[in-house]
Amino acid sequence: MTSLSHACSTDDINVVFEALSEWCRLHKIDPCSLEGCSAASTLFDLFELGYDTKDSLLAAMARGNPARRRR
Repeated sequence: MTSLSHACSTDDINVVFEALSEWCRLHKIDPCSLEGCSAASTLFDLFELGYDTKDSLLAAMARGNPARRRR
C-alpha cells in the first residue's frame, strides 16, 4: 500500500476522497472492494506526484499512466 512521504492535511485527504468517490461511482465499484482500495492507493500516489485537484486526479486515472511529476 502507499505510504505518504509528507504529512497530509484534511483538505488533501478530502481531495483524494472526493476523487475516489467519483471514480467509484463512475465505474460502479464499491470503494471498500479490492478494486476500490487499489484505486485509492493509485490516487494517493498521483496526489504525491502533484495531481492535487479532484479533476486532475480523475484525468490522470483516465489516462492510466501518469508517470510525470506535475509540481
